[in-house]
Amino acid sequence: MAKKMNAKEAREHKRKEQQAKHAASRRQQVEMNQQKQQMTQKPAVKGDHGADDGLPTVEKQLKRVHGHAQSFPPVRRSDHPAAKSKDILFDGFTLEITALSPLHLGSGRADVNVDAEVVHDRAGLPYFPGKRLKGLIYESALEVLEMSLLAGLDFFSEEDLAELFQHDVQSETQLTVPNLHLKMAETADEMERDWLYLQERYPDLVSSQDVLSLYTSLRYQTMIDRETGTAAETSLRNIRVVDEGLVFCGTVRLKGGTRKKLKILAMALRNLSQAGMKRNRGFGRISCAMLQQGKDIREVLVDEALKGGKA
Repeated sequence: MAKKMNAKEAREHKRKEQQAKHAASRRQQVEMNQQKQQMTQKPAVKGDHGADDGLPTVEKQLKRVHGHAQSFPPVRRSDHPAAKSKDILFDGFTLEITALSPLHLGSGRADVNVDAEVVHDRAGLPYFPGKRLKGLIYESALEVLEMSLLAGLDFFSEEDLAELFQHDVQSETQLTVPNLHLKMAETADEMERDWLYLQERYPDLVSSQDVLSLYTSLRYQTMIDRETGTAAETSLRNIRVVDEGLVFCGTVRLKGGTRKKLKILAMALRNLSQAGMKRNRGFGRISCAMLQQGKDIREVLVDEALKGGKA
């Protein structure tokens, strides 16, 4: 009984420390928002004439995209050795996604303690949903296609993309993207089984929320009242985020795969740099690696596509 009381006291002490840190973080955030509010110039209203008014539409778009690009760091190169072109297989690969910043993969759920929860399994381990990831890869591939057309390059066609993702097309190709789980020494099944055993054996000491807190943290945000420049009343919200540096992995299967289809996926994953919510707050930066036998095949395939796509 004494051990249980000591554990409870330790958890309560940890909770109070976290509350104190969060309170300090909130004060700092409010002060920073106030400074930004003072420095922000009045936005242009409809009818105003800005510096871009004389530019053609395409040039405006390019200027805006270039401005956005300046706020992002260079794409992170893979830490894995590059594969040789002749060794690449077409039936699948291991996909690794590294969180380069806090990542909010929302579950759509909330409770009295958290306004926006992340997806996690019954043991409390966060994961990257495969269905959501497949949608992100498709959207990224569409962006690559649009950019290649504007640049006069021939990487792949709309028909190639529709066939790969089976969008309104009868195709023998089958792309399977599973849920990606945390990359650890143990497999995902072993981790889940071990944590569930501890939660069942010691319910007063270990819970799914305890496990979730090991890999995530809470972030607090407020809205700024534009008239007063201070935090608006009742606007304090918190969201849970997956901690920066965590790696998710899983095996992507490609039935009826070809080199061209792999190139489409490689370019889409090379272009995919953000996921989740609150991206305008610095969250959601990711890096993707395509591995076969521990070697990265993404950059090899992208280089081949760039060389072969010149018009």
